[in-house]
Amino acid sequence: MLHDVSGSVYTPFWTDFPHTDIHLAITPDVLHQLYQGVFKHIVNWCERTMSSNELDCRIRCLPPAYGVRHFKNGISALSQISGTEPLQKNMAKILLGCLVGILPKQGILACRGLLDFIYISQYSTHDDSTLKYLQDALDLFHQNKEYFIHTHMRDHFNIPKFHSLLHYVQSIKLLGTTDNYNTEMFERLHIDFAKEGWRASNQCDEFPQMTRWLSRQEKMSSFKSYITWMDTQKTSNLPPASPPPHKGMPNTISLSKSPTHSGKLIRDIEQQHHAPGLSARLKEYLNTLLPNPTSSRSALQHVLPFDRLDIFHSFKFHPAEITDDQQQCDTIKAAPANSKGSSRFDTVVVLHGESAESTGLSGMSTLLSLYNDL
Repeated sequence: MLHDVSGSVYTPFWTDFPHTDIHLAITPDVLHQLYQGVFKHIVNWCERTMSSNELDCRIRCLPPAYGVRHFKNGISALSQISGTEPLQKNMAKILLGCLVGILPKQGILACRGLLDFIYISQYSTHDDSTLKYLQDALDLFHQNKEYFIHTHMRDHFNIPKFHSLLHYVQSIKLLGTTDNYNTEMFERLHIDFAKEGWRASNQCDEFPQMTRWLSRQEKMSSFKSYITWMDTQKTSNLPPASPPPHKGMPNTISLSKSPTHSGKLIRDIEQQHHAPGLSARLKEYLNTLLPNPTSSRSALQHVLPFDRLDIFHSFKFHPAEITDDQQQCDTIKAAPANSKGSSRFDTVVVLHGESAESTGLSGMSTLLSLYNDL
């Protein structure tokens, strides 16, 4: 057996190399170690603790929220879960809230430590403070992991992917952030190199056909790059053309062309939409738009120049992107109950300053619940 494992190489070539630690060649992998390893263990332990039906029931009861996927059928029935389609990432966002009331404090702290570790390890930049956050999260898990031993979820924690967590801080210090060596970015190549190549073959003796197809694709891509470069060289000596019109960034908030309800009386809005202070807030807001605004007390004495408003039950929100990825878009809803369904009021966290901490909501001081559909 030892002969088969070693491949007849009993003395590696790097044995006598100075300043060489071959173990450093094993870099952290967020996708396969954290999401498809550590997180899958957490979900398994939680399902065994409370039963999969109870966990699914709690997940189904969660209200829809911005940036969070709503698993209307739970997660136990999901198959072929892939860390690249961010199913596991969305599951990680909601798991901790579903454990409250079932797991004791020690079990929740252990899970929180691992989930914090997963998120902090994916920071695109790190310094001594964030690395301390990462180490503190791992220490929190180790301080409370005995819960899973006492409840017979595990007999031990000699799990290779859990052992790899000990080396994340060192690897980040030596090799940079984990996005430099995360295999998730290469998962897309399975489609290009395997799936599309398979479809291009006749599914009979496919390997040579897939290799030939991939080689031709690479040659066509190289030729296209060469043609583009040649066109650039030809136009480089011409006078610069006028720049294309600047399209600009899309509006942060966009509404539908038609309101859900048009021309609704303000007094009806205050009653039906549970917004008793709407009229007063409108007066204060309009007062701030005047060239010479008066005091808030004086503004409240005035009469609004209108008594009807258009009602929108939702708007689209475009968060600012810090990367070159496709612009994201999500919908914020605020709809009262009606004959078709129950009410839904999403909560929005509003950033008022630049002091938001990397581990919390400091600086995001206002929780604005959209109880008035404006």
